[in-house]
Amino acid sequence: MTGIHLGGGGSEHDEAALWEEAFTPGQRVSIWPFAMPPGPARTSSVQWFAGALRTRGEFTIDAWGLQVDDDHAGDEYAGDHHSAERLHRSDVVAIPGGNTFALLHHLQRHDLLRALGAFLDGGGRVYGGSAGAIVLGADTAIARAEDRNDAGVIDTRGLDRLAGAVVRPHYRPGQQAELRQWAKERQQVVLALPERSGLVVSGTTEHVTARNVGPASVQVFTPTGQQDRAAGASWNLRES
Repeated sequence: MTGIHLGGGGSEHDEAALWEEAFTPGQRVSIWPFAMPPGPARTSSVQWFAGALRTRGEFTIDAWGLQVDDDHAGDEYAGDHHSAERLHRSDVVAIPGGNTFALLHHLQRHDLLRALGAFLDGGGRVYGGSAGAIVLGADTAIARAEDRNDAGVIDTRGLDRLAGAVVRPHYRPGQQAELRQWAKERQQVVLALPERSGLVVSGTTEHVTARNVGPASVQVFTPTGQQDRAAGASWNLRES
C-alpha cells in the first residue's frame, strides 16, 4: 500500500501540511466530486479544488462526473477496463467532501470502490477530505451524525484501507462521549480529525503506519480509551 492522505475537512490552508505531501507539481490528478450533487454544486467543487491545486504549481486535472448525471454515467465509466485505463493515467485521486452517503452510493453503483482499491494496490495515491476520508475507512455509518442518507445506502462499508479503523472529520471536543461510545460498542478504532489536521497512512497489510502531519492533534478513540496524537506522531494502526 502506498500513500493515503486523510484530511480533516478544513480548507486547503487548514490542511496545508497534508496538501504539501499529497500533491506535487507536475502530477496528474483525478478529481472525484461525487459527494456533491450533479450540476453546479459538483462543478463548483471541482473548480475550487483545481484552483487550490494550481496555487501550488502546474497539475494535469481530470475531473470525473461533470458531463453526465449519475443516472446516465455508464458511458463515462464504460466498464472495468475504461475506469482502470483512466486511473492508470493518474498519479493521485482526490476525493473532496460533501455528503458521505451520496459519495458511497456513486462509488458502489459504478464499481469505483474496487477500482480505487486496485489503483492503490498498483502504487497510486489517494487524498480524501471529509467525506472522501470517511469512505477510505472500514464503515461510513459513522457519518450518520452529520450527513443525511438520502441516497438510501444500505451497505455502508467503505474501502477499509485503514486497518479496520473509521474516520470522523470535522472533530470537535464536544464529540468525545459519542465517539468513545462508538468505539466501545462497535469494538472499532475511530480516527477523529480536526479541520486543521491530516494523516498520512502507508505501509503493508501487517503494519499500517499513520502519521499526523498537523498542525492540530488527532484523537484516536479505541474500545478501551482515548489517545492524543500530536503533530509529528507516528503509530501502527493495528496496535491502536
